[in-house]
Amino acid sequence: MPISNIVRSAVAGMLSHKLSLDTIANNLANVNTTGFKAGRVHFQDVLYQNYTYATNAEEVRVGAGVRPSAISPTYTQGALEQTDIPTDVAIYGEGFFQVRQNDGTFAYTRNGNFRLDIVDGQRVLVNTDGLPVMGPNGGPVVIGPEASAQSLTISSTGEVLSSRFDELVGHDVINTVGQVALAKFVNPEGLEQIGQTLARESATSGAVELGTPGATAGFGQLVGGALEGSNVNTADEMTNMVTAQRAYSLSVQALRTLDEMIGLANNIRSR
Repeated sequence: MPISNIVRSAVAGMLSHKLSLDTIANNLANVNTTGFKAGRVHFQDVLYQNYTYATNAEEVRVGAGVRPSAISPTYTQGALEQTDIPTDVAIYGEGFFQVRQNDGTFAYTRNGNFRLDIVDGQRVLVNTDGLPVMGPNGGPVVIGPEASAQSLTISSTGEVLSSRFDELVGHDVINTVGQVALAKFVNPEGLEQIGQTLARESATSGAVELGTPGATAGFGQLVGGALEGSNVNTADEMTNMVTAQRAYSLSVQALRTLDEMIGLANNIRSR
């Protein structure tokens, strides 16, 4: 096996496990980020090569190291945290909120930290970046001026409800003033992560499907006045960090050992 292949395999291992360490560090940094999903690095071995070390000997197949094949989020459920803020909403189960970006394309998130704002002259539900939250009709969730933020509640099926006191009947009257939709994908792990807990559709995620929370089969339900925390498990991440650090150190040690072997061979030849 050529020395260059040994170096290549060791360096590939170092770079791959450094990427794993970077991903773990990012997970730990976002342990308190609403709606964050922990990332995982997936590895695959590099193509094998055949070597013959003696005349008439059988070929030996030797691997050429490792490389990362993908970094994908793990879409396990995060813990629900009660906030009692009327415009906050968490997803329990499958699905994503759909938001419209400034360029007109759609992005998807599990972060339901919403508020009311004016967009294009309309009072709509927006996320923390001011991007409009989409309803089932392909448009933003528009909230009329008669509904105050404190009077709103979001039901498990995504209905935005507003209560106000009606003097004619002598009690509060509840009206539906909007509807939040959920989106899902055949392969959510294939979504392209773009930051700020946002992701966008890709070829590997499959096409988006919109539905009503808690009513359409396969979609989760909503919990109003709550947010979904990150699904980062600090104990698991620390264990993964130790494993990745050990693998990185072994790759470094392989280079050191090779350097010692080359030095030893040079000393023997110089005698």
